[in-house]
Amino acid sequence: MLRSPSASTLAAATLLGIATGMRSLLPLAVLSTRHDRPRGLRALLLPLAATELVGDKLPRTSSRLAPVPLAFRIIAGGLGAAWLTRSRRRVPLVLAGAAGALAGALLGFRARTRLPSATRTSDLPWALLEDVSSAGLARTAVWLASG
Repeated sequence: MLRSPSASTLAAATLLGIATGMRSLLPLAVLSTRHDRPRGLRALLLPLAATELVGDKLPRTSSRLAPVPLAFRIIAGGLGAAWLTRSRRRVPLVLAGAAGALAGALLGFRARTRLPSATRTSDLPWALLEDVSSAGLARTAVWLASG
């Protein structure tokens, strides 16, 4: 009999999804640094995530809510959630990761469009805070899934 994922594993999948909604590649890069992941995956994802971090701050970067970037974030959230554990029942994890990614994208967009005007500051500090938050959520998800 296959057991459903634990509550902590589902929470980890959701957190990883939220992080992916904020930064599509950073959580996958964090996952790739685990010792049980192939080095080639790490060599691919780390530079791509770094490029995304820089590109996000550029004025011509398209909205994360445009159809293609949003779909990519949702797919990446589900894929990352499936990579979290060796669970045989990955469908609930994929769904939690995908839902988390949608929520993270929507909430991140809302925060990044409202906070600069509400605080009368530039977007850069909020973008950097989003970077740090995404990385922290991804690390927390990895920790929850491993414990």
